[in-house]
Amino acid sequence: MNSTAPYVSYVITEIALVFFSIGIIVKANKNVGTDLQMRHFKGMALFFILYLISDSWWALGQSGIIPFNKTLNIISSIIGLVAVSLLILAWCIFVIYRIDQNNTRNVKFMSIIHYSVAACDSLLIIASAFTGFVFYIDENNIYQTGKGYSLHLVFVMIQLFGSGIYSFSQSFSNKQIKLKTEYRLPLLFIILPAAAAVLEGMLPLTPIVPLGIFLPIHLAFLEIQNSEIYSDALTGLNNRRRMEIFLQDMIHNASEDRPFTIHMIDVNDFKLVNDRFGHIVGDRALQLVADSLHNVSDRYHGFCARYGGDEFVLIITAKADVRKALQDEIDIMRKSCADLVPQISVCTGCTECRSGAVTATQLIALADEQLYAQKQIYHGRDKTAKSE
Repeated sequence: MNSTAPYVSYVITEIALVFFSIGIIVKANKNVGTDLQMRHFKGMALFFILYLISDSWWALGQSGIIPFNKTLNIISSIIGLVAVSLLILAWCIFVIYRIDQNNTRNVKFMSIIHYSVAACDSLLIIASAFTGFVFYIDENNIYQTGKGYSLHLVFVMIQLFGSGIYSFSQSFSNKQIKLKTEYRLPLLFIILPAAAAVLEGMLPLTPIVPLGIFLPIHLAFLEIQNSEIYSDALTGLNNRRRMEIFLQDMIHNASEDRPFTIHMIDVNDFKLVNDRFGHIVGDRALQLVADSLHNVSDRYHGFCARYGGDEFVLIITAKADVRKALQDEIDIMRKSCADLVPQISVCTGCTECRSGAVTATQLIALADEQLYAQKQIYHGRDKTAKSE
């Protein structure tokens, strides 16, 4: 077998990853995050490309395909190691801004730590060209790790574990569905590259580490993009587009043995809440209803979405008194913010589907009719109560 073949396949894989990363940079715009967040996300992808180029250069040099002396080996090693350090820095800052975009003091404090660690790591790597502390090139022009390589790994772990564990812990306190999964993704940036490094040690000259780095970047981008496309920005619930797709699937599988119920939910007197207390309180009220609906949906293994305005949708296969369950959840949650959010109540209308012959529009219209009837009853009672 040609001795250059493993190096060539190594380089081909890395070139493919370069093009995939360019695609991510092109697609990473403000539609999937703030300008600051996307700037760091793009920076991460750019440093990853720089790492891939330096690694490909090293592979081509080691194979003898291109001229490669000790000086060039040192340069490619420095570029590759510094690129990884800066890649991790950009990822960690992106994670911090994604989680704490409204907490300026916390963001600044954590950013200073990450920038300081990355700066120390990069300086040690560059100095190794003269000291051999982190790495050195031996007499056979082969890259070797130095005595200080473990310190480099410590710096890397401080960054990854710091942002990863912090992000994971925040996933438990944040109730927005679209953010829970996203906050747990940084752990993949620890697990996958570490597992890839172990495998590459067992299978030398296989591009497992570049793939291990690219996969969490790609998954993070897909999750963020998907959450922006199919999630409601205010409440974090599924949006109407995602609900329509889900409802079509449910109708397709519906039968006498596999019925489901669709519930239309409306917040009572929501316009009065906005007019009396302002839109900020109105938004908080909608978020509280959404969080309550999410809890009810989880209890019955259902699907919930914001339909539009102050209307929500719940699709479940179980028999349940959804209005009571939802109102109980709302009342419990209001206790923590009773001074901010006024009394909230909801009306619900539902219809059952037992056949695939019905359309999504028909089902929603039937549930909406029931909702309208309940609203009429509510307003009738409300007028009676006020007159008394």
